[in-house]
Amino acid sequence: MEVHAHTHTPRKKWTHYFWEFLMLFLAVFCGFLAENFREHLLEHRLEKEYMHSLVEDLQSDKLNLNDEISFGQGISDRIEKLLSLLNNDPLPKDSIEKLYLLNQQASRVVRLEFEDRTSSQLKNSGTMRLIRDKQVVDSIRNYWSIIKVTDYISDRLEILRGKAGDVRVQLFYDKYVKFSNVQDPLQSGFTVLPGAKLINDDPRLLAEYANRQESILIVLNNYIKNMEVARGMAENLIELIKKEYHFR
Repeated sequence: MEVHAHTHTPRKKWTHYFWEFLMLFLAVFCGFLAENFREHLLEHRLEKEYMHSLVEDLQSDKLNLNDEISFGQGISDRIEKLLSLLNNDPLPKDSIEKLYLLNQQASRVVRLEFEDRTSSQLKNSGTMRLIRDKQVVDSIRNYWSIIKVTDYISDRLEILRGKAGDVRVQLFYDKYVKFSNVQDPLQSGFTVLPGAKLINDDPRLLAEYANRQESILIVLNNYIKNMEVARGMAENLIELIKKEYHFR
């Protein structure tokens, strides 16, 4: 009978398993750190891109606010002059053409559309969390709040304009207004034909129209004030972002 010798592989020591585990753990941990670092760099880059984009939007808002505030002040002035005529009792016969002119000018729409290209992304995609500077976050939210209030006033103004329009069509003939190519935004490209007269010169109807215009004037002046506040906040937010993110 043959006897076979058995070869025995030396058993690995526990320290060998420990080092294998440690090396595997370090490899996974380093991979985690690298991925986390990469994600951090990506988020930081996205944060700066959003801030660049927001500054561009704010600069656009600022320019539009300047234009609309100036335009609104011009409309407010026309409404005051219109009220001065409407509150004459009786209405002077030689003021009808001027009344037509002021009515057309005062009827222009004052409405600002804020740029929401970046804001909508920050609000809807959850990327607001990327902005690490609390002062910037608070300033952005405050700016959004004044936009919300300003939009609400604008909607209220449109409702009042609609109600005034219901009375206006009872007073003025469209046939006496001739449209031209004049580019003055307050003139709206029109002239009033000579011999214009009112559909109805009832003092009570004129008084109602004056009341409607008075309500519009109050809300319009409030709208202008809110736009001025929004403009100041936009300017401050632009400077804050440029300072905190080292933009030129």
